Amino acid sequence: MDTMHNFDGSQMPPVPPAMVSAPHHTTAWLGVQTLVIAVFSAIMALIADGIGDYGVERQSQGLLSESSSLMVSDSASYCFALIAISLISLTLIEVAFRKHTNLLQYALIGCALGLFYLMLLALAEFVPFWASYSIVTVMTAGLITVFVKGITSSVKAMWLTAGILVAEYAVILLLIYIGSLALLIGSILLFVIIALAMYFTLRMRQTAEGELIIK
Repeated sequence: MDTMHNFDGSQMPPVPPAMVSAPHHTTAWLGVQTLVIAVFSAIMALIADGIGDYGVERQSQGLLSESSSLMVSDSASYCFALIAISLISLTLIEVAFRKHTNLLQYALIGCALGLFYLMLLALAEFVPFWASYSIVTVMTAGLITVFVKGITSSVKAMWLTAGILVAEYAVILLLIYIGSLALLIGSILLFVIIALAMYFTLRMRQTAEGELIIK
């Protein structure tokens, strides 16, 4: 190999080899990420359950109607599924768009999803439940969508996130209102979601460097 020299004829120091960054989206990372999401979703579900109980207390004080209190409690019962599905969807978006999202950002998104129930309870004391649900859904989905746009710098990721969140909240509202059929329809929807998750995991590939990609 020829030796490189400066203009004055002196020998230049050797050029260090290019640094190769370690892969971030690996199978080990995906396993840890899924476990963290499950634990975090369970914690937020307990908090949401407490908010539902607080709604019963507000009802006893005459600040909330019985029907609104029941619907707030019903919506809180879907908290675990909502947060888990949302965060796992964001994980798949992170892998698909190859954008790194740290745990603090995931926690902030999860907290925004959990805060939904407290805002729903507070607003339901002044307006009908469907109106408060619609307003808080727009606020929460809008906030998270803008945040994801800032993280990924992708309009496609932003609209995909918005679509997922709006669909989730619309389905939950439907399940709250249909009553007796909620178990049947909810179970079918969970089956469909698991089938979709299986499909996307089948599309995952691992590069030679160990990085996960979705084709």
